[in-house]
Amino acid sequence: MVEGDSDLNRDNALLAARDRFEGPIWALISELEGTLADFARVRHVDLGNPRATGSVLNGALTEAAVAAKLSDHGLSINYCENGQSNKIFGELGIDGKAFTVCFELHLAGPRGGTSKAAHQFAAYDIESEPSLPGFEVEAPSDLLFFIACHLSGTGASVARTFLKFADKVDQRKIEIHRELPGDATGVAEPAPVDGPSGTKMTLKKERGDEFKHGGKTDKRGDAASSS
Repeated sequence: MVEGDSDLNRDNALLAARDRFEGPIWALISELEGTLADFARVRHVDLGNPRATGSVLNGALTEAAVAAKLSDHGLSINYCENGQSNKIFGELGIDGKAFTVCFELHLAGPRGGTSKAAHQFAAYDIESEPSLPGFEVEAPSDLLFFIACHLSGTGASVARTFLKFADKVDQRKIEIHRELPGDATGVAEPAPVDGPSGTKMTLKKERGDEFKHGGKTDKRGDAASSS
């Protein structure tokens, strides 16, 4: 299978991913909220800097995953040298087929976040220098997702979270929510709707991403180790 395979129902993929991984992902986020709370107490720290915050969360991901018992749900954390970041790997069944799935933590939302348009993996993420050492290794092409975290107003907790396709084929996403909002450290939000959102298709471009203001993404600059 290749990214954007027409045989894959992408709405079903989002629904299946939420059904399978919603609980463990929020357990992981709850652990990372403890990291955010501690980070907020560090002298002179600017919680409005998404790259700094994202780097801290990326560094905490391995131990947070152990505390959240992700392995009990078939998820593992792998450090990827080519992106200098931690990724979450697992398997997912969709419409009777088994897929490899890879999640990457991403800061998003009204407070701002990193501007990466796609998973930090493989040659096409580094447009200007595709031959950088280590970028010959491809990510699992089956399913690439962002765990898109919207921070609360204080920046020390996660208000909302989405699973979002991160393979540059389209912008579909689906909201996930906490199983026990009353026991969570963050801000409780209403439960998500049943269906995916953001389903407008966006075709993948060969070289860079154009934005309405006329600029292009700098793939190297956008490839923060965290997000």
